[in-house]
Amino acid sequence: MTTEPAAFPCVRGCTHPHAEDAPPKPKGARHGDLCDSCFYRLIAALKLIPDLVANMRAQLWGIGAADYSERVGGGGAEAPAPLNLGPLDASDALFAKLASWIGVFAEEFGHAGLTIPTWANGREVQGSRPVTVEVATEHAAEQVGWLADRLERICGTTSAAAFHDDLCIGHEDARGVFSLSAAYGVKARSTPSAEKRECPICRERSVFLKMPDSFDPEFAVICENCDWMQDPKTYAKHLKPFHEIEAMYV
Repeated sequence: MTTEPAAFPCVRGCTHPHAEDAPPKPKGARHGDLCDSCFYRLIAALKLIPDLVANMRAQLWGIGAADYSERVGGGGAEAPAPLNLGPLDASDALFAKLASWIGVFAEEFGHAGLTIPTWANGREVQGSRPVTVEVATEHAAEQVGWLADRLERICGTTSAAAFHDDLCIGHEDARGVFSLSAAYGVKARSTPSAEKRECPICRERSVFLKMPDSFDPEFAVICENCDWMQDPKTYAKHLKPFHEIEAMYV
């Protein structure tokens, strides 16, 4: 954090704590048009998003859910498991919010955006409802990585305050990251049985993706029944977005 005095106050009107009888002292804009508090709040929000998306997607179906790889909706097939519309709508709205801002800044900076497929209305990831938790989380990590790589520059745009408020605070129809985190959590959840795959050794449907934790900082594809583990080289390329996001906060 720089100790140089800022030339301008934070565009959001942030002030330092002060006594009731003392005049407020504006916080300086040290990151574009935003103060340290706003900037690091944005970083915290971005850091939460991949785990938040994983939790929201994991809550789409209740107990005894259908396989996540099955398309939800459409006719001609057996009835799908009932959806929890709260996390479905919330995760779609968050995806749309990130995609919209990436589009705004990509055009402003003359940069390429992301190629994550979307529905025609731009509000859902293509196949949003049937994609696995892992795929949805990977998409979220890609979006976060794009924004995080350009965050200092974003904070210097005329949209800095609007971006901060939309992402961190949100609106009635598109809640902010911290509100969503309070509702759906960001701690890793156990993998639903419908999300597990068949083990090539014991043939049980018990293979899952283990996320990094305090005991083991690496990803792993393992069988919880016989402890078979897939060679990391076979899926290393799919973990690149996760490692890139993780590296930003080390």
